[in-house]
Amino acid sequence: MIFNDFHFAFLFLPVVCAFFFLPVLSQHRHWTLLISSFVFYGASGMQHLLCLLIGIAWVYVWTRGTNIVGNRRVLVVAIAIPLSLLFYFKYLGFFLNSVSGWSGSADVKFDLFDDILLPAGISFFTFQMIGFAIDRYRGQHINVPNFSQFALYISFFPQLVAGPIVRFSQVSEAIAQLVQYRLRTEDASAAIAYITLGLAAKVLLADTLSNLISPMAAAPGDVTKTDAFYIIFGYSFQIYFDFYGYSLIAIGLGRLFGFHLPVNFNRPYSALNPQDFWRRWHMTLSYWLRDYLYVPLGGNRRYMRNILIIFALCGLWHGAGWNFVIWGVYHAALVAGYRALHQGWDRMPNLIQIACNFLFVSVGWLFFLFDFIQFQSFIGALLNNNGSIVGTTTPEHWGILAISAVICFAVRFDKIISATEPARQTTVLRPLAFAGLFLLTLLFFDRSQDFIYFRF
Repeated sequence: MIFNDFHFAFLFLPVVCAFFFLPVLSQHRHWTLLISSFVFYGASGMQHLLCLLIGIAWVYVWTRGTNIVGNRRVLVVAIAIPLSLLFYFKYLGFFLNSVSGWSGSADVKFDLFDDILLPAGISFFTFQMIGFAIDRYRGQHINVPNFSQFALYISFFPQLVAGPIVRFSQVSEAIAQLVQYRLRTEDASAAIAYITLGLAAKVLLADTLSNLISPMAAAPGDVTKTDAFYIIFGYSFQIYFDFYGYSLIAIGLGRLFGFHLPVNFNRPYSALNPQDFWRRWHMTLSYWLRDYLYVPLGGNRRYMRNILIIFALCGLWHGAGWNFVIWGVYHAALVAGYRALHQGWDRMPNLIQIACNFLFVSVGWLFFLFDFIQFQSFIGALLNNNGSIVGTTTPEHWGILAISAVICFAVRFDKIISATEPARQTTVLRPLAFAGLFLLTLLFFDRSQDFIYFRF
């Protein structure tokens, strides 16, 4: 089930809200959200729901007692099943095919594992399980939640499939206070603003760009230089508004039920350098990698080694393919390069820094869009003069790209959302504007697509 779907917007969510806010069921709100989350995820397949349930039950059993505190063996056992499920569903085919290639049997392909349908968001909820187990190992979360509370923390449907990656400490109070929760006017206003802007970003911008880019990207070797540049920047905005849109919707849905989920984006394309970019893009993943991998590996004491490891794993986390690993190594090179040359870089005007960083990041997204053969064809088309090929970009293409750029760089969504607070509502113009934007978005629901990060 996806947010940008009529069944979710006009059936699933209204039913969940009705049961959640029904006074006679207020004592069972955590069960309402838990069952709803299982239904939400189970819609993608019962096998995937079973995978989620097994991981939840296993981690809870091994982390509920005090014997995990400081006990590395118990920690390893606790995270073994979630990691094994992640490896089986996401990486086994990639691993076997890579091994067969290294052994000289490149013609052998393990199609059985390629045909396994990846559970949506398995990387996200696996990281939450592992993070909780590590926190318990470190002696945190002394007041261990009961099973239903822990299960809700892992499976809460607004952020289950594509984040934000949430720490238990960030939602523990909201879970404990569900019975007493009352939806305030400011929470309702903020929720509507987050959801409306998120859906608009996804449906009107990301999906429109996708529909324009897909025909060109289907034949990457047969594009003109102009089309190639359009693909580079168009896909960069597409993946931004796609993922940012999901995160906004997730935060808005969380506010409806009393959860203040963490912000996942802070205008990343306005970053001055690659290091700054990773403080702004997918912030909860960056913090997770920092706290649970980078620091334990030694942090800045082994900077170059650790940066390479972290970003290579970050790339592999995004997808089972060498193109994703190369994407991670590419960003490691950007961050390390900036660290080595930051004095010269920082002397450039801010606008130049932003433009250069945006260009580097946008080129990197090509590893998400193409496999190696397609990437090679695309670069060849970009560098060569395909004079016999007629370009496909039109004024419509460039108009959508220009609108996306203006919204990305000049529009502050956080300011728009804060302006919806009831205390600032002096006219009915803002509510009418949001209503109009929501209705406009609904008109294009039928052509909307899955979120890109569902595959991760």
